[in-house]
Amino acid sequence: MGELNSVWSRDVENAGAFEVPIDAFTMQLQPSELRAVASGLPPTSDPRMLEAVAAAVRALPPRDRAPLWELAVRHYARRRSVGQAAAEIGMDPLRARDLLDAFTQALRSPAAD
Repeated sequence: MGELNSVWSRDVENAGAFEVPIDAFTMQLQPSELRAVASGLPPTSDPRMLEAVAAAVRALPPRDRAPLWELAVRHYARRRSVGQAAAEIGMDPLRARDLLDAFTQALRSPAAD
């Protein structure tokens, strides 16, 4: 966990890096949640991992962003299975898998934002 903190816990000068627009609203991703989700993803040495996670969420269609984030926090941060994480938010497991696949694909994309 020390390595995660040293790589991902630095302060971000641009507070907008963690904002995710959803239609007329903006969802503010909390750095602590971003670190928790990032800790459940495959290891990386990217010093901008928190920004990359937020950018991957923004890369999804607006209607998928909030449900994906709730799912990601449960699955990656709290280490729930996809089925359990989906059930906790009333989502079909197949839909949950599709959202997580879209998220990981967006995370791999160099132009996620």
